[in-house]
Amino acid sequence: MGVAVQICGSCHNRGKATKHEGAGWPVGYEPGKALEAYYKSTSFREGDTKHIYANEFSKGHHQQYIDWVQSKHRAEGVTCTSCHYVHQIGLAPTRSQTYSAGSAQCMQCHQLVNNNLAHSIHSFGNCVGCHMPRIAESAESGDIHSHVFMALLPSDTLNNPVVPNSCQTCHKHRKEDLKELQAAWDRLVKLPKPAAAGIQ
Repeated sequence: MGVAVQICGSCHNRGKATKHEGAGWPVGYEPGKALEAYYKSTSFREGDTKHIYANEFSKGHHQQYIDWVQSKHRAEGVTCTSCHYVHQIGLAPTRSQTYSAGSAQCMQCHQLVNNNLAHSIHSFGNCVGCHMPRIAESAESGDIHSHVFMALLPSDTLNNPVVPNSCQTCHKHRKEDLKELQAAWDRLVKLPKPAAAGIQ
């Protein structure tokens, strides 16, 4: 793990210091050192139900590092500064301090080659809406995007009603029945069986 992402993780994180009892920040950590030696991130598995959902996704603000370490982005070497400016004084180029606004940032690396199956839904081209749902909380519920970069399905909420899903964070589906939403998703992602006659 690189130095820059650990610097981000020293603040955009939640947990406790490993070398100073009772501290909620990485006491003694300096850039270039291993963050994990000075700080242990919180988790649902270890009993933090206030800040973490049962699927280990963040509920609260300043926890993007917790999400990112679980993501495919981490596995592929995509770091915070791959998408975000480092904090700037004055007005940031975009509200979320990304190089491009919204899903245009995703398209810097990802190329959407078709709009079928899951990508044929009404929000086609809105990567952030599904893959970075607003599930974490700062000033109000759902005002911060998840940084696991994974669509959360209605079945995730059906399995655990506390866990939100990407569909219902969208105004269009907010009040729709979860079972019907999941059934619609299941129909959407199945390829139809070929129906043409064989070559004679």
